[in-house]
Amino acid sequence: MSIYAVCTPGLEPALAEELEELLDRPVHVRAGGVEVEGDLVDAAGLCLWSRCAAKILVVLGEVHAASLQQLEQEVRKLDWSDVLHPGQKVVVKVAGRGRIKHHDAVAKKVGFALGDSLRASAQPVGPGRGKRGAKRGSAAPKHRGQLRRPRTNHPPITLQVRLDERVARLSLDAGGLLHKRGYRQATAKAPIRENLAACILRMAGWRPGVPLVDPMCGAGTFSIEAAMRSNDIAPSFDPPPVTGLPGFPEGAWATMLKEAKQAQGIDTDIPILTADRDPGACKATQENAVRAGVHIAPARKDISAAFERTLEGVGLVVLNPPYGVRVADNVKLAPLYHKIGGALRAQFPGWRVVMVCPDKALAGRVAKMEELVRFKNGGISVGVFVGEL
Repeated sequence: MSIYAVCTPGLEPALAEELEELLDRPVHVRAGGVEVEGDLVDAAGLCLWSRCAAKILVVLGEVHAASLQQLEQEVRKLDWSDVLHPGQKVVVKVAGRGRIKHHDAVAKKVGFALGDSLRASAQPVGPGRGKRGAKRGSAAPKHRGQLRRPRTNHPPITLQVRLDERVARLSLDAGGLLHKRGYRQATAKAPIRENLAACILRMAGWRPGVPLVDPMCGAGTFSIEAAMRSNDIAPSFDPPPVTGLPGFPEGAWATMLKEAKQAQGIDTDIPILTADRDPGACKATQENAVRAGVHIAPARKDISAAFERTLEGVGLVVLNPPYGVRVADNVKLAPLYHKIGGALRAQFPGWRVVMVCPDKALAGRVAKMEELVRFKNGGISVGVFVGEL
């Protein structure tokens, strides 16, 4: 069986490094993700422990999809009883490009095929809302309505259909949106998703035990992700959908959960300093940290003011400063970035710095920077820059 871990394009090296650590086996880097051999228990383990993955997919295989009719026939041939319960609701989502152009039509056809294969379903199979705007609803014929069969308690699961020329790759979404850890209920401007923060910290070379300074913390995502990793706190303890599949061993999730809770630490003196001049950001960071189970006490101060506490050794400064949508906005921010660079060089000379910023010229105001990768944050194209103060 193959497992495909999804991430933002460009951040694959961080995800690959993490998966090799977690599974202790070779991984294969693909565009937008990392593939590795494993079973359902491995998939559940990655849902529990991966900080960098956006999704974990269990790859079922590829089928011919030169036409809608061929795709439907191929899906009907598969023995779905091995991976789905009778009566289990399946949401079909479609992505990619192939000979078949209409994603909503693909979702409906696959839904019909699954509905026939799982004719004892308590609920009808429905297409999901893909990129083309497919509507949720029953893909099964009217006479197969949910009132004709007993209900089941199996949680719904998503089947992803990725089109590529004349084939379709079928995968089950093992864990849903993994960046939603549950702790970040209070946010700030231009927040970084939790899994993106974890990837950026890895790409910048940060490891537990290395001092970290987050002087413009916002919602505290970078600091909280670092603290959770330092204390071996799993990103989420909620059971992922893969644990409800027919082939998942009984009791395996309970064992994994028990081991994860035993592994977590309660260190309140980890080498992380967090601050923000906005009292609302400081409050948001502290509230989010409490929900995450870590101790973060942000200082309310401007970046030019020194921390009361100092950290031993050379560490990493992480920055997600304000940035504009247009070039003209960024030009106006140049003095602020110059001030940030001067303040950091005075307080943390020789430290590494990693910054999320849309403009290389702006980043260069802080330090001599190298752009590692570029992605979209809140619809704005931003780069991840690293340098030395």
